[in-house]
Amino acid sequence: MSGFTPLTSVAQLGATTAEPLLIAVIGLLALVIIGLVAMALMLRRRSRQHATPANEPSRAQPTPPMTPVSPRPRQRPAMMRGGGGGGLAIATSTAMVCPTCRTEYHGLTYCTRDARRLVPPEEMLGGLGPIRGITRSAGLVCMACRRAYEPGLRSCPHDGNELVPFPVYNATRPRKRGHTEPAGVVARICPVCGTKYDLNARFCGHDAGELVVIN
Repeated sequence: MSGFTPLTSVAQLGATTAEPLLIAVIGLLALVIIGLVAMALMLRRRSRQHATPANEPSRAQPTPPMTPVSPRPRQRPAMMRGGGGGGLAIATSTAMVCPTCRTEYHGLTYCTRDARRLVPPEEMLGGLGPIRGITRSAGLVCMACRRAYEPGLRSCPHDGNELVPFPVYNATRPRKRGHTEPAGVVARICPVCGTKYDLNARFCGHDAGELVVIN
């Protein structure tokens, strides 16, 4: 009986020593497993974060409201002003120019200075624009009645006098200061249509008739 006692003690001692070692190994394995699981979760979360922006549909940018296109204002031709004709007709939106004296009128048909028929400003420019200047001839003027005519005539159809170019007419008949500008006094009338004009006007702007002084 006494011979079996040491063997039992050795067995008990071995069992006591192996138990903490087994617990330590199990704990180490558990830590390794937990670490692997945590790493797998972290990698999975990162892959989701990278995949989410790529899978999101792009939001359509709101288009700005379209501004209504307004029609461009029509450019008016260059207007040329001269020494004034003195007509007192009602002004309109369309200006006309005398080809002889270059005076601009509104609402009239004839020049009140020389009875020449008015033309649109674009005809005066000859299609070259205001930069290149006026290329159309000024016409001819009668020294006696002061009426102006188209180039090409030699004598006045009204009284038969010889016609001269407008620059010659201006040079031989110098104008007094303020003589051709409107005087501000209604003193002349057209015997044909009855339209009243300024004192310095000479011809009717509607029918080219010679004005008479109002008594």
